[in-house]
Amino acid sequence: MFWLFVVKEFKSIIRDPKLLIAMVVVPLILIAVLYFIIGQGIVHQIEQTTRESSIVAVFDTDGEDYSQVFVSYLNSLGLKTIIINCTSIDEAIEIFKGLETKILYIIPPGFSYNLSSLRPSVVQVYVKLGSLTIGEGGVIDIASRYINLFNSYVIKTVASEKGISPEFIGGAIVSTTRGLLVDRVIDNPSNTVFALTMGGLFIPLIILMLVIFSAQLISTSMAIEKEEKMFETLLSLPIKRMSIIGAKLLVSIAISAIYMIGYSFVLFGFIFRSVPGFESLQGIPLAISLPSDIGIYILLNVAGLAMFMVSVALLLSLFAEDVRSAQAILGNVIGPTIIAVYLPMFIDISSSPSIRLALSFIPLANTIFIPKIAIVQDIPALAIASISNLVYGVVMFMVIRRIVSSETIFTLRLSAGRKKAMR
Repeated sequence: MFWLFVVKEFKSIIRDPKLLIAMVVVPLILIAVLYFIIGQGIVHQIEQTTRESSIVAVFDTDGEDYSQVFVSYLNSLGLKTIIINCTSIDEAIEIFKGLETKILYIIPPGFSYNLSSLRPSVVQVYVKLGSLTIGEGGVIDIASRYINLFNSYVIKTVASEKGISPEFIGGAIVSTTRGLLVDRVIDNPSNTVFALTMGGLFIPLIILMLVIFSAQLISTSMAIEKEEKMFETLLSLPIKRMSIIGAKLLVSIAISAIYMIGYSFVLFGFIFRSVPGFESLQGIPLAISLPSDIGIYILLNVAGLAMFMVSVALLLSLFAEDVRSAQAILGNVIGPTIIAVYLPMFIDISSSPSIRLALSFIPLANTIFIPKIAIVQDIPALAIASISNLVYGVVMFMVIRRIVSSETIFTLRLSAGRKKAMR
């Protein structure tokens, strides 16, 4: 008997075009699209890292033999080396900001003398941060790797000149890396990029919890009421129909917000305990790079997003006749939602203000972009991102109000399979 019911369930799914499309066709298409986007994003990040790390700038305040050897060594690696000629480090940094490179090496005075005297020498490394993508972390690592390669080369060279074994020479060159982010100098840029990368991975999870949970909650409750004919009964009562719809929206958003907050605490609590390196993120000076009212922008954006997505779920659930059709309809929306929240991981927002402005209008994506937009201090894009979701939510609410206030709500159906059977 058990297997008869299994076969029956398979047949019911295959015979129902809504379920077949929602559970087989659409997921396959979305998985292919998602993998393609992720693959292309990774390829783009690798190409970006390779391109941006192939050009370096050098400000030489030493001017002696080993500083020239350093420049020659960089050229031998196939890099394009730009020599900055100026009188101070501050001036060199200003010139560096206008160059088509993200890596600047500052060779200190006494660099060659220290190496000749078997003393360690410090090279300052500056990396421009702007795209705030995964690939930028690769540029930071490669900038340090060039120093490590030259360190090994210098140790062998000095050991050969002094006639001693390289093992007797310690670290000849030590590098200190700093990041330049919107006219600010940031220590430990690797930690900053790591924090942004982890945020790009886990913040979408939190947003998805809000979107999926609230959408499932309201669509399922609507479908159950439709199955039991309770929804039509409620609408026929002598009360405002929007009071019923508004109550459903408010309860769904409230429960989803509580769920999202709890999920956030559990998720980040687990991350801070389990992921190595998170303990060192407490000293990241990100606060100096964010507007003081960033919390208000994020709150408005998330509130608008919740209102918009719950309204979309409610609108779609009006077309469903039962729980199964409601889940089928909603399943077609969740896939594009996942793509929308993870796409920002691979998009460079530093290239053009118009790109940031356009992205701030896209629901879901603008929620993920808000921290990056705040860091680059694009206030117009930040303001648009904070209120655009609210506008979309209000528009969707007005559409629902118009449908609910008319008799159209009693005739909305997506039941092509049943109509065909009736014929």
